[in-house]
Amino acid sequence: MNDQQIAAIRAQWAQVRGDVERHMRLMWEHPELPNMETLAAKHLSDWLEEAGFELERGACGVPTAFIARWRRGDGPRIAMLLEYDALPGTDNTAVSRREARGMRAGHACGHNQIGAANAGAAIAAKAAMEELGIGGEIVVFGCPSEEIVWGKVVMFERGAFDGMDAILTSHGDGRNGAASMPCKSVWSGEFVFMGEAGHGGRPPKNNALDAAELAVQSMERLRAHHFPDTSVEHVLRVGGHMPSVTTDEARVWLVVRHEDFDRAGEVYRFAADIFQRASDSAETTMREQFIASTRGYLPNHALGRMLQRNLEIVGPPRWSADDLAWMAELCGAIRPGGGFDLDHGLAFHTEGVDPYGQDDGEASWRIPLARANWAAPDQIPYHNWAYTALTGHIASDPGPLMASEALALATVDLCLDPAVIDVAKAELVERVGGATLTPARYGAFDTFTRNPESFWDSTWTEITSFEE
Repeated sequence: MNDQQIAAIRAQWAQVRGDVERHMRLMWEHPELPNMETLAAKHLSDWLEEAGFELERGACGVPTAFIARWRRGDGPRIAMLLEYDALPGTDNTAVSRREARGMRAGHACGHNQIGAANAGAAIAAKAAMEELGIGGEIVVFGCPSEEIVWGKVVMFERGAFDGMDAILTSHGDGRNGAASMPCKSVWSGEFVFMGEAGHGGRPPKNNALDAAELAVQSMERLRAHHFPDTSVEHVLRVGGHMPSVTTDEARVWLVVRHEDFDRAGEVYRFAADIFQRASDSAETTMREQFIASTRGYLPNHALGRMLQRNLEIVGPPRWSADDLAWMAELCGAIRPGGGFDLDHGLAFHTEGVDPYGQDDGEASWRIPLARANWAAPDQIPYHNWAYTALTGHIASDPGPLMASEALALATVDLCLDPAVIDVAKAELVERVGGATLTPARYGAFDTFTRNPESFWDSTWTEITSFEE
């Protein structure tokens, strides 16, 4: 890109900046659980439609998914990913102390920022391409349910990403810059133990809670011997209502993470076998309700370097003294005496493995993907009330605004220089090597598309195992 083109893109982005900030606040004020993001999906898709994108709502049969398309002439097809779901149990006001608002969820991973920043980038890129007469296609994917690593897996497997040449997105992180490093693969499922209800004074032999607790204890005892390399986490979602009533059902939600997809699946299957043995020992029955599995992100340095160049045009986040003071106060509330560490620089990150999972991993093994990250203070954990407070406060805006402007530049940059995409695709082929890419696996489709509330109140029934 030349200086004139860069200036035109940045001028167009400056015009949408206010809308980006407004939508970040709007979604933060109304956090919605995965697959229940009705308001967020409507606000973002309406905004894109008003900007001249052609909308497909309820994409892939998922009510809160959408696809927005715009094309001018010939050129590459650039995908932009939006996220907008929130996390249960993380509600907080935008203040530097623990103060819940009474909401079911909170934006403790910053998806209100991702959705708004990425949508604004696409809108600015479209306007600049029209002004400059540049050909290409921008396809914006409204992706629900990232927190369950479900939404993009479903959209990918149902063909939504077919024909895309490159994918761009963003996320909050501990560092500023383009990230081209792997993250963990994820396997997830819920296991339902069914026994006999009765009086707690004389609990029946086939006790569902006993089975669930035995399953978890057995898994934990075997962890060090069989899968010390793997993150295996669980939550007991249903265990009864009072000690004097023996429940006839107990539920354990299991999530397995490992850098290697096959290893994560192996451990998931091992845990499922442990759970079945525990159920048999307690003389209960058990059913598996598979949720999803996804590969971790496949790095792509060619696309990442292109995005990094555009981040450097924008420069690192510009926090004010008031922003920094407020974030330092928040750090003191969540980690008293823990200090205040915030990345003020900008770098291309390629080393290490991200310990988290992302549901765009499946797509990244077939289509080059680049992610712009912005920094939050090290002392503020993800999926914590303090991160919800952060993403609702203007002190956190400079990071996603940096990413948004850089993504707008990168979108146009790729349309002007599609040779970068050719190099990125060649790198992808080399990185995949001889790996066999099995179809993306997901379950719970009927539940999440017809009655997602039943998932969140732990009454859902949809028998799907990982083999399917």
